[in-house]
Amino acid sequence: MKKQLLIGFVALGMALSAHAANITGGISMAGGPISTDTGDLSTANAITGFGTVVTTTTSGTYAPVAPGTVITTTTGFQFDPSFSPSPTVNVWRFVSGGLTYSFDLTSIDTFSQGTMANGTKFLDIAGIGTLHVTGFTDTTGNYILTANQAGQPVTFSFSASNGALVPDGGMTIAMLGMALTGLGLIRRKMTV
Repeated sequence: MKKQLLIGFVALGMALSAHAANITGGISMAGGPISTDTGDLSTANAITGFGTVVTTTTSGTYAPVAPGTVITTTTGFQFDPSFSPSPTVNVWRFVSGGLTYSFDLTSIDTFSQGTMANGTKFLDIAGIGTLHVTGFTDTTGNYILTANQAGQPVTFSFSASNGALVPDGGMTIAMLGMALTGLGLIRRKMTV
């Protein structure tokens, strides 16, 4: 019986130590000028470029990233009449402290655009994507992109969301280890 318990606990320990943590917290970015397919935020169908983008605020997993860190890679995408390319890989990507941070846009849930009463043109897009950080489990995250042609041309806001967790490989191994331990105990009781 001690052997079955030991095997179960070793499997559980290995699974838990190999399991990477989910990404937590959020990151905000700002920059510009934003480029669109029509040159006008109020009639645009696609974002074609982001200009210079830097981090502004960070929390959780992103806390080590200093404000003002330059985002080295950005990728444009079409949002109307449909989302393309789907997914859009590396909407933003950068390296800081030896870790690579990136975001893949996987859906657009809402978007609005137009001209405010004061003449400022705007574009707001929100949806879901996948957050990537070296050494962490890829995590589903919400994003909000707001852009206007008065003041700062573009502002991004990204944060990790807490959805229903589906067991990944590490959790599956942990459950297998516990199941083997249980089977060992049942077998022990049946033979006694």
